[in-house]
Amino acid sequence: MDRPRLAFWLTFGLALLYIAAGIAESVRAVSGDDGGLWFWFGTLVGGGVLMLAGLAVPSRRHPNVGRGLICVGSMMGVVATSWTVVVPLIAVTVVILTLHRPASDER
Repeated sequence: MDRPRLAFWLTFGLALLYIAAGIAESVRAVSGDDGGLWFWFGTLVGGGVLMLAGLAVPSRRHPNVGRGLICVGSMMGVVATSWTVVVPLIAVTVVILTLHRPASDER
């Protein structure tokens, strides 16, 4: 698998993982008494949505906007998933692949 395709699918998969985990944690926070709704929803769902928005921005027109959204979204989710160790490593990999992607790459 070539680098641009790997970067796209890792970013897409991580964004979906963040959104699914954010929804699950938000439901748990609402049904329980321990709180944390805005933390879980903001970091995970917000980060996932930013990553998907970064994928949707055309790379030829605004290459740095898409990259910035993907990098910020990835790092937002790292805050909430740092205890898993594997997910932050995937997020760092997504950031590295995103930053090393040439501006003219099509997704």
